[in-house]
Amino acid sequence: MKYLSIILVIVGIVVMAACASQPGSDIIIEDAWVRAASTQTMEVDQATSQSDMSGSGEMEHMGGFNSAAYMVIQNKGSAPDRLVRASSDAAQSTELHLSEVKDGVMSMRPVEGVDIPARGKAELKPGSYHIMLVGITRDLTAGEKLKLTLEFENAGEMEVEADVRPP
Repeated sequence: MKYLSIILVIVGIVVMAACASQPGSDIIIEDAWVRAASTQTMEVDQATSQSDMSGSGEMEHMGGFNSAAYMVIQNKGSAPDRLVRASSDAAQSTELHLSEVKDGVMSMRPVEGVDIPARGKAELKPGSYHIMLVGITRDLTAGEKLKLTLEFENAGEMEVEADVRPP
């Protein structure tokens, strides 16, 4: 009985230490995925851009060489938090975006952050909030995993592995 009490105390201390030292322990990421995309589209679009638009580059951010990441972000804590940044080594840059329909017209715009309410969740999904992967640097093939780094206002940075899914 004495040994059982000692073991329980040690386990309790280890668990508390792990939770205290792990940034974002109140934040849980579920169902993270990224839309498959190819850099081959990028080469075609750049060639088209140079021949049809005199090299203006206006088409560079159109086409299949951008992608998007989606997920559900749960906040189990008693204080709200906010996703303020994301990054991936598979893209030249990342941006937090919101897609919405107003008066029958779909638009997409960058946002400064995505709020995650206390004891609530935020859904990053097609047609809503999402993480844009701008200028992918390699093919994103369905079935593989992609690492993303998410930065939260309070919880700090956390790494996520997202499944790459077909478009």
